[in-house]
Amino acid sequence: MKSGPSVPFNGHPNENPHYNNCMIFRYGGEVIQNEKEIKGNQPMKLGDIISLEVNMDIVTRTVRLFINGVLQPVYMSGIPDSIQFYFHFYWKNGDSVTVLSLKRLSSPTDATVIGAKEVKWE
Repeated sequence: MKSGPSVPFNGHPNENPHYNNCMIFRYGGEVIQNEKEIKGNQPMKLGDIISLEVNMDIVTRTVRLFINGVLQPVYMSGIPDSIQFYFHFYWKNGDSVTVLSLKRLSSPTDATVIGAKEVKWE
């Protein structure tokens, strides 16, 4: 396993120098990479089931977001060949995250979204 960039405790992934090494799916529906923000996904709410599908097998590697099983229109492409996941909480009110599973799919989910928007890694 490769070690990669880390965001220190009380740091924020949107701040310099971290934003250069991160692609962020924000709770409000925005996708951010290298100070570029694209809106268009539905906001995440308490109790939502969030899924990320990472396709490392295609030439332009992609990450797609699902909220409660619904594919969101803004996705990421051109991601590095090695990635790591982390979770960031804005408030200290007992929020938590539970990783339910990590699995390798035999093929990507067959789904499309009208009006999809691509955010390219830079």
